[in-house]
Amino acid sequence: MTDTTIDLSVLESRSGRSGFAENVNPELYRLLSALDLDREYVRGDGTVLFDASGRRYLDFAGAYGALPFGHGPTPIWQAINDVRCSGEAIFVQPSVLTAAGELADRLGRIAPDGLTRTTFVNSGAEATEVALKLARAHTGRLGVLTTGNSFHGKTLGALSATGNIKYQSGFGAPVAGFDHIAFGDADALDAALTAAPNHYAVFLVEPIQGEGGVVCPPDGYLRRVRDVCDRHGVLLAFDEVQTGLGRTGRMFAAEHEGVVPDILTVAKALGGGIVPVGAVLCAPKLVDESFALRHTSTFAGNALAARVGIAVIDELTRDDCAVVTNAAVLGRELTKDLGALAEKYPSVVTDVRGRGLLLGIELTADVNFVGRQSLLGSIAEQHNLTAVICSYLLNVEGIRVAPTLFGTRVIRIEPPLTVSAAQCARLVAALDRALGYAAVGDLDGLFGHLLGRPTVGTPPSLTALRPGRTPDIAVRSTDRRFAFIAHPLDLGFFAAFDPALEVFDHSERQDLLRRFAASTSELDPASFVIGSGRVVGGGDATAHGDLIGMPYTSEQLLHLPTEQALRVVGGAVELAISRGATVVGLGGYSSVITGNGLGLGATSRPITTGNTFTAAASLRAVRRVCRERGIDVAQARVTILGAAGAIGRTIGKQLAGEVGSIALVGRQGESSVIAPKLWAAAQEMVASATGGSGSGDLAGAALEMHGDLDDLIRSGHIEFFTDPVAAVQDSLIVIAATSAPHALIDPTDLMDGAIVCDVAQPPNIGRDVRGERPDVTVFDGGIVRVPSGSDFGLTYGLAPGLTYACMAETMLIALSGEFDLRSIGTSLDGDSVERLGELADVHGFALAEATRWREGSQ
Repeated sequence: MTDTTIDLSVLESRSGRSGFAENVNPELYRLLSALDLDREYVRGDGTVLFDASGRRYLDFAGAYGALPFGHGPTPIWQAINDVRCSGEAIFVQPSVLTAAGELADRLGRIAPDGLTRTTFVNSGAEATEVALKLARAHTGRLGVLTTGNSFHGKTLGALSATGNIKYQSGFGAPVAGFDHIAFGDADALDAALTAAPNHYAVFLVEPIQGEGGVVCPPDGYLRRVRDVCDRHGVLLAFDEVQTGLGRTGRMFAAEHEGVVPDILTVAKALGGGIVPVGAVLCAPKLVDESFALRHTSTFAGNALAARVGIAVIDELTRDDCAVVTNAAVLGRELTKDLGALAEKYPSVVTDVRGRGLLLGIELTADVNFVGRQSLLGSIAEQHNLTAVICSYLLNVEGIRVAPTLFGTRVIRIEPPLTVSAAQCARLVAALDRALGYAAVGDLDGLFGHLLGRPTVGTPPSLTALRPGRTPDIAVRSTDRRFAFIAHPLDLGFFAAFDPALEVFDHSERQDLLRRFAASTSELDPASFVIGSGRVVGGGDATAHGDLIGMPYTSEQLLHLPTEQALRVVGGAVELAISRGATVVGLGGYSSVITGNGLGLGATSRPITTGNTFTAAASLRAVRRVCRERGIDVAQARVTILGAAGAIGRTIGKQLAGEVGSIALVGRQGESSVIAPKLWAAAQEMVASATGGSGSGDLAGAALEMHGDLDDLIRSGHIEFFTDPVAAVQDSLIVIAATSAPHALIDPTDLMDGAIVCDVAQPPNIGRDVRGERPDVTVFDGGIVRVPSGSDFGLTYGLAPGLTYACMAETMLIALSGEFDLRSIGTSLDGDSVERLGELADVHGFALAEATRWREGSQ
């Protein structure tokens, strides 16, 4: 029998923060926390909010227009108190709702002419639903036409009317009957109605698109759509949920053009910032008995909400609508001041728009805006510079703003209508500082507060900008296209990405990178554009490539849950393809965590790990260094760290016929998993040694023993290890090709005069070889020089002119168009190794002398 006893201890009060973070919306909490936007506001007074510590914040977000008089307005609370004191019944449906009748009368007096029939609702989304039902019931048609980039709510009908597929996906929206046309284009409306006569019941449009980015239509647009709808016999509905009741400097935004719609929705401000209230206004002729008796509500039109609505209208109309006039006057001044900032920082601010106190500041999406490769440029290209500015303003300046929902490049300026000129001036001054930091790519100024650093003083002047190559270059019509996915191998490489990161220490960079990763979501994927370049190959072939970044180090990627890892890399591949790539390279650990690309499944464009050319370049480097050192490889013992992996296995197969013996090293502590893979790799190496004209001792022994692996193990020609230190101690040649995110070998572990080809990134061999072991030659096998004349000047931890062999493979495939050469999985084709080497010669890729930067004799 089920125990239904209630444990009263679990009902004790818990922290509201933890309750929200765990039980209300943990996903949103994570995003807010990533940028320190997770404030707990304990009190509000007019335009000011207070957190638990008593700090004050100016509220210029204004609950998306739901705070006409700010927080806790006295007249609204008085109306609520009057209901309490009078004892007026609140929920008495069905009956004569006296308060609702009074509010309907007041709304009819201030609404555009003829809109005197009122249906009350509890929210803006519900208002949209009622508007759609009214139009369909009156016309007998089901078609609904709205605009792209619009927002009408998140219930299913309202979401279907909303013109943004990102928010409809997964909810079965839009349902049948909903279509969208371009906003601001009356000709498009005319064409749509002409093409489908007697199909549409209503055209639903916002006079200003609020969540779409505070987008204003061309002058005269509302008058034109009124005329078009009249000619076609289609109802016109204005969604004034956000623009209505004084927000734009008129009681309703429709008044700016003197247009009267057939249906008008209001909400937000009607609740006075305290109670959710909404209404749908229309001409009486639109409502018949069928609608009136079948559309009812438990809560809509209740006495408390109605009394609040009446108080709101009283305040809006007091002193000849003084508060609405104030919105118009301050809106004009604020628009002028924000426009001056746009002129001062043209690289950052691309537009200032809106009416009254519904304003938007549009920020750049240009990755080049700082003038050099920069983290802020990549953030801007993601449309996330607004979030950075919002975090700075809240935490440093004590001003609360927010991006619009869809137009994420736009900072919403939507304070209470009672805001003062002094408060607006404070906002402008704070924005001046924030935009100043952004213009020069000053990460300390914009991100320092997230890391507990002291506030930077005045932003540096624009002349202090460190010059550099703009990261993104234009595509030419003759260019072939590729992209490469990269990430900081470690926190040192992260600093190399942007010189502005140099001011942060190791722990600060780690925290910053963690925050970037935490701020990603399904709606805002982790991948970002670093920049682009052009490679010039042989025969006038050119290829334009995008470098796509991910905010994770190697170690962080390895610790991601598999599903999340695949989603992160898959998102990067999709971004690359959307920008025109015909082949996408998986750099760093993006190949490791996807099973050498296999985990991504089918993609619309080829992907490659770059492992084949990495193996080819490493082989060339090993052979070259051995020739230079005069080493007789026929008797040399070779140890391969990561011998079961794609690169280690391929190098081993290619060297097997040339060397004396091979020691294969697998991951320590996983012998039960690795041993079969190592055994298979050894068999392939032995087969390679016996299948050619090899001159090394291993080849001779393999032929003599008929390729019997057990015999070769007993003779010492093939060895297995899980301990890398033990494996390298007697090896003249070491190939390091593991996916370990840290060093496995110290300089003191190596034998005298050893040659080490470190293919791994991050390196498997410590970087202090020069001082400790001058007799040892260590070089990065997977580094090559790009062809002369190329312009791939992005910085990602290598000297100019150098790139990783895995990226070079992607470039070679793009230049040649030989997509069958791509590397997928752990089994690499020997013929492809040779062919990529040939293509490298054709297109001018060369082994870089700089790969020997760790050689002690240098």
